[in-house]
Amino acid sequence: MPRVHDETMIVRSEDLHTAYGAYKLRTAQNYIYILAIIASVFSVLLIICDLNFANNQSSRLVVALIRYAYAILLIFVSGWLTRIKSFSIYTIVVSLLELVSVAISLYVLTQYASPNFMIQSMGLVATVLVIYLVPNRMPYQLALSLVSALGFYAFTCFYISNVTMNEMLASVVYTLIAIILCTVSVYNSEKNQLREYIAKNRLEQMSSTDFLTNTANRFRLEEEADRWMNFCRRQKLPLCLVFVDVDNLKQINDSFGHAAGDTVLVTLSALMQKQLRNSDTISRWGGDEFVLLLPNVSLENAIALLERLKTLVLKTDFGVGIAVTCSFGVVEMGESSSFQSLLHEADALMYSGKRDGKDTIRYTGPEE
Repeated sequence: MPRVHDETMIVRSEDLHTAYGAYKLRTAQNYIYILAIIASVFSVLLIICDLNFANNQSSRLVVALIRYAYAILLIFVSGWLTRIKSFSIYTIVVSLLELVSVAISLYVLTQYASPNFMIQSMGLVATVLVIYLVPNRMPYQLALSLVSALGFYAFTCFYISNVTMNEMLASVVYTLIAIILCTVSVYNSEKNQLREYIAKNRLEQMSSTDFLTNTANRFRLEEEADRWMNFCRRQKLPLCLVFVDVDNLKQINDSFGHAAGDTVLVTLSALMQKQLRNSDTISRWGGDEFVLLLPNVSLENAIALLERLKTLVLKTDFGVGIAVTCSFGVVEMGESSSFQSLLHEADALMYSGKRDGKDTIRYTGPEE
């Protein structure tokens, strides 16, 4: 396989982390609002316990206000989290919300007249379980769990008396077991989820991508054409389709072998891709033919793009010892155009240019 193709695959591997983060964000956003509502209701219900165990009326009022404020904060922030685009920001915000919750819980315990150590230890284990239940990065979950445990045991030393050594050891052991089991479970789940995501991503890529050049295949091109042609018609925007043919690929294959020809195709597709926008589509149509779909691009701008491409191709060293040129046929979508009619027109224009000397750009507007 050509070296250029290997480098393209490496770049795609480097982008996997970002793509997986986006996938994790979409998954988390599906139910983060529901979790926030449940947490808000639970925060309000805890006020009932607080009213029974708080030291005095002033403490009860302060604790109730804090609980209500946190419940409202959860609702507003979770609504915002459903709209953000960065998984990193999501995990930071979620971690801060959980840290605030832990701080509130510890503060409330300081307002209790006589907190029961074993009951509060059970609450600590429940807190650890909730931290691992909420979608987040595992290192953040582990750090939050340890901070919660350390904060609780520091509180115990200062505010709870008559705790026996056996009770303390039992609480520490059960908490550590909960943290270890949750960490292992989340780690394995994350590993399996990433493996499934990679497998799914590869299957999708194989079903919609040309293996050699990593460009779209015919099936994906037809899907993109249907979507963009409908969109451009609704928005009254132009759309152009370009047929590209490597003029002398057969000569290269005959003289230098098919591996050299493959290198030319891979290098050419990468060169064209760099000149296109994210909304454009490049597809390998046949052995030495590519199709470019250019939504919201007028015929004039498409021709200017192809002129730049033509110049870049001539300047590029493809490593085969001879100059590589391309012929282009470009057509702009008309009111009655279909995908097949655009392909037919662009193909005919491209072959017309090849017959007249190659290294040409032939075009026609929607009225012609």
